[in-house]
Amino acid sequence: MSLRSVRLVLTKIYSRFFSGRLAAVFPLILLLPLLAAAGDAVAELPRTGQQTCYDDQGTAIDHAGTGQDGDLQAGAVWPDPRFTDNGDGTITDRLTGLMWLQDGGCLGRLSWQGAMDIAGGRGEAARRGSCQGLAAYKDWLLPEIGQLEVLFSAEEVAAGGWLNRHRFKNVQAAAYWSRTIGPNPYRAWVFHFDSGEVRLAGKIDPNFSLLVRQPGATAGAEAAPPADQPVTAGRLVDNGDGTVTDQASGLMWLKDAACLGNAAWQEGLRMVADFNRDPAKYGCRDLQASYQDWALPNRHEMRSLIDPLRDLPALPADAPFRDPLSRYWTSTTAAARPASAFALALGSGELLAMAKDKAQGVWPVRPVAGRPDRSRLSAREQSAGAVKDPFLLEPIGGSRAIVWPVKRFTDHGDGTVTDNITGLMWLNDGACFLPETWENAGKVLAALNSKPDRLSCATYKGRYADWQLPDLAVMRELLQGAAGEPAAWLKSQGAADIIARDYWMRDTNPLNLYFAWAVNLQDGTPRNYPKSFELHVWPVRLPDLPASVGPAPLILGNGEEDRLLLKKGNELLLSAAIGQVTGAVPAVFRIWYVAPDGKKRWLNDQGAWVNEESALYRGNLFLLEESPVFRGDTAELAPGDYIFFFAVLPAEGMGEDGQNGFTSQLRVTVTP
Repeated sequence: MSLRSVRLVLTKIYSRFFSGRLAAVFPLILLLPLLAAAGDAVAELPRTGQQTCYDDQGTAIDHAGTGQDGDLQAGAVWPDPRFTDNGDGTITDRLTGLMWLQDGGCLGRLSWQGAMDIAGGRGEAARRGSCQGLAAYKDWLLPEIGQLEVLFSAEEVAAGGWLNRHRFKNVQAAAYWSRTIGPNPYRAWVFHFDSGEVRLAGKIDPNFSLLVRQPGATAGAEAAPPADQPVTAGRLVDNGDGTVTDQASGLMWLKDAACLGNAAWQEGLRMVADFNRDPAKYGCRDLQASYQDWALPNRHEMRSLIDPLRDLPALPADAPFRDPLSRYWTSTTAAARPASAFALALGSGELLAMAKDKAQGVWPVRPVAGRPDRSRLSAREQSAGAVKDPFLLEPIGGSRAIVWPVKRFTDHGDGTVTDNITGLMWLNDGACFLPETWENAGKVLAALNSKPDRLSCATYKGRYADWQLPDLAVMRELLQGAAGEPAAWLKSQGAADIIARDYWMRDTNPLNLYFAWAVNLQDGTPRNYPKSFELHVWPVRLPDLPASVGPAPLILGNGEEDRLLLKKGNELLLSAAIGQVTGAVPAVFRIWYVAPDGKKRWLNDQGAWVNEESALYRGNLFLLEESPVFRGDTAELAPGDYIFFFAVLPAEGMGEDGQNGFTSQLRVTVTP
């Protein structure tokens, strides 16, 4: 049986198991008048919500003098509370005055046209009937992309979870359609409430929808035909002193968009601070103006330049900038991956989370009216608009996504490792054999299967007789999540002595039988070589699926098992571990607690507690050493007993002695 066939079998098992058990330019034309109408004397872009500053490794640091978004917090202050529940299935955003459908999941996934039809009063009646509040008004619209962006709090790991705590419900950690089309009429803009990214998507793709009403519309009135506003001609004014003013946003930009060049994120922040002290040393063309309040733009400021209907570059047609680069940093850290920050791809206008060690463009910005003397927003102020739940654990420093497995491979101690994602077993030592021709590679594997003691793999103590060369599909799947050099990444994930060279694959070239495929583990590319070449060999074998498994999950609080007494106000660190793993069978992990009010709160994979049943992990069962999953603040937690559970649920019929799940329990008593 081939590896490809086994993968198909495993895919069917996983699919059957999981499906059975779990189922524009930033719209300144719209937004700025709304902000002005909401009471601001001078219209300005809103704050992003970020208040924490991070270094380039993703560690939270003191904000003072960093120049990051969490330090400057530029923009209009959010009202408190931010959102009002209208009691009829709708929410009003007091920052913009827009009214939103409260339920972000009731329409399900739709194509772009399907979402437009639902908003226009057409589409599937069943979907429309499942959304409370939808029938109350006839003027619903699919929002513009900027309207969705303003709903995002850059402080939060799980943006959807943040909205759900602020009076919305069922907002998914997924992409949501806007009505804003891109330069290609077959694509439209989407906002990702999982990552905070702003991307273009094919209109046939299935995405979620969150409908909106324009402010001032009358109940029962028909909506005007939706049409995105074009970018105002002459909006960008060349000041003649090496700067350009955006009259819509009130922001001033350097005309020489390549002046500060490319740099890693931390270095870019340092460069802007240095530019404020001595702009002459950077030699910006035509620069005569002298200001000392330049900053790296936050995500709203950076996106405010974009014309959603243009690309290459995605700037207004009359933009007077000189030599814009392909990508630019923002000062906003991607909280879901704090070792990354948001960067603008100027060719498309998309906003993406990029690793902070990558070199991107540095383009300073400043408010035309100068930076107002405005206090930073504290954590308590930012959460003031939330509906307080006295039994809900709040994360310290914001939610953090839980990425499992912690490592890709589990080491069995016999010279083999198992891929925790696919379940395939690999020889642990990727340099066990000398480079061989493709034909000799087959002979080496035959010897490994029959007489392993005669080979030089000192760490291999196993006795498996079905080792073979991997195929391209297997290797492609393995390297899909690789960060940086594949060989170094594989070693960091638990494989040993992987060499950054070419490794033979099982696939031959059907057009030339004297050639076979290899994959280079320095850059991850497949290459076609004559079979007479001598390349490295890294064997793989089919997974052993045990008839049953009996994993031993364990949940701990501050390192304690079973019982923990915790004084209110002290930190709670929850950790999880799994032992006695005998095979990589499909499984689901869940962590939840029962509060003194008798209700359950579930930990999702974004590190947030939610009221709906949620899975923390879906994939192959793996050995888990003690690993932190949640660091919580109990300062505002009601005293009482909180019972925490960690359950591992193997695929149906694979639990030992017929068990459907294996559970660990921890009682945490919070005292006044």
